[in-house]
Amino acid sequence: MNGPEIVVSVVPELELFVPHARRGGAAVPLVTDGVSTLGHVIESLGVPLTEVGALVVDGREVAVGHIPVAGERVEVRAVVRPQSVEGAPLRFLLDVHLGTLARRLRLLGVDSAYESTDIGDPALAARS
Repeated sequence: MNGPEIVVSVVPELELFVPHARRGGAAVPLVTDGVSTLGHVIESLGVPLTEVGALVVDGREVAVGHIPVAGERVEVRAVVRPQSVEGAPLRFLLDVHLGTLARRLRLLGVDSAYESTDIGDPALAARS
């Protein structure tokens, strides 16, 4: 590519998506094509946009549709987990075959209950 050069840093939580040479927390120069959006540039590094919480360019948050210009410093931040749902507490009631998922949700801090015996779908729906 012959476009503008930007400097990209990815937070440690997202480094598992980028190539090994770009890991380590250091900001790395990247040449863009001058027409691709910042979302496309980030995805080209291997980071899925579903994992990106914020894109900060020179201290201000921008949308994924931002087209980077030469010299910009981009920080790619991760989505905060667990995500809150407005108007509803984040709670789950899980069926008998989802015990492992219940344990993992609890490790993430999500309120989850687990039925260790099969109480049937109508009873599970009534409890939830």
